[in-house]
Amino acid sequence: MLARRGLWVVGGLLALGGALTGVVWATWPEPPPPTDWSNEYDTSPRKAETTSTPASTFDFPVTYDLATRPAESIPPGTVVENKPPTGWSHLVIKSLPHIREDQKKDLPGLVISNASWMFTAFLADVKKETRDGRTHYRFNKAALGLGAKAKGRDTILTPETGRKLGGDMGLFGGEILSKGYDVQNKAVLVFSGASMGLLDTPVWFRCGDDNRLIRYRYAMLVDAPTGRLDVLLWRLGLENGSCSGLETALLIASNTIDPAELVVDRKKVNRLGVPSDDAFAVEKMPVGRAIPLPTELRPLAAQTRFTADEAHGLDSALRKLLN
Repeated sequence: MLARRGLWVVGGLLALGGALTGVVWATWPEPPPPTDWSNEYDTSPRKAETTSTPASTFDFPVTYDLATRPAESIPPGTVVENKPPTGWSHLVIKSLPHIREDQKKDLPGLVISNASWMFTAFLADVKKETRDGRTHYRFNKAALGLGAKAKGRDTILTPETGRKLGGDMGLFGGEILSKGYDVQNKAVLVFSGASMGLLDTPVWFRCGDDNRLIRYRYAMLVDAPTGRLDVLLWRLGLENGSCSGLETALLIASNTIDPAELVVDRKKVNRLGVPSDDAFAVEKMPVGRAIPLPTELRPLAAQTRFTADEAHGLDSALRKLLN
């Protein structure tokens, strides 16, 4: 029997566009060193800042929490099918990773089946509130999660809760989830305020002839009078500027189900058909309406540290693109 390092185990990666997420593998050879983006963000305790002018969809200045913090996790046991579960107003995107049919050649059947065992989910919540006697809606929170079938329903699971919740864990389910959450924990809420939240999630993406861990950036824009949530998605690339996707943003429809087809880098699959952590990646963004990002907006769209007025500037500029 193969040693523990040689087990064919697949783990999910949020990425949330779902957010996609890609698929991470716990197997021989050793995985590449994890990407660390923490020094790019402002994680120091800061007081919230208020815009100097009213936000685009609100008739009063908005206060932003500008201290970047880890993304929230969807509670285990939450059932996520094709619409937002109780306690959430929006299912932003649910990803169903699987190896593309033309990429399956010479891969062990267990690797192929494990690649589609887990789903990823990205939820958001918009709340109604009253201010000065007037009712409006505001951004409340966003969260990410990984899951699989449990008692016949797609359910958010963790390694610790999977079997307790009736998950179809099989032999490797716990390890798949552990690897997935290791990557999901790199996701961050860059800033948030009543009118907008900005979330960065990691995803394995095909960049030229290689698979690289990059970030999907989701801008969640709340329409104050109606509670509508418009979600725009674009890519933040590598340090050298490659693999970015700042030319175009995608408007993601609510309740998007992303098939998340995976391609394989054959250089990273050994003679037994066992892949390394970075052997599989997506090469396409989730489906959405393409909206060009103006050249002058791209530096702000790629920024990782914001003042309140900069957050407001990004918010306003993105809303104008939707009109």
